Amino acid sequence: MLLTRLDELKVVVGPAAAPRLGAVREGLTRALALRAAGDVPAATRAIAGAMQTLADIAGALDPAEAAAMRAVAAHFSTALARGEHAEMARTSEVMRERSGARKVEK
Repeated sequence: MLLTRLDELKVVVGPAAAPRLGAVREGLTRALALRAAGDVPAATRAIAGAMQTLADIAGALDPAEAAAMRAVAAHFSTALARGEHAEMARTSEVMRERSGARKVEK
């Protein structure tokens, strides 16, 4: 759902952030393709990169929120490095909730 709502963020963050939102979209789209191809480790790395870019974008609007999002993104990356799948899922859920996106079940 976050992927489909990135355009809504353009209104909030302004046109200057559009290229960075494009990078988030590319990262998430790449993650979906990698996951579909069975490369879950690469997909989770792509998600981590997109999370970090989104946190960086938030820094222009709300430094406190950006700091929290960066901490979540860093925690996700640490869980990824350790292979802690349950923690990665929990952390991505926190980032999803903070972004305002809704989870879409398959």
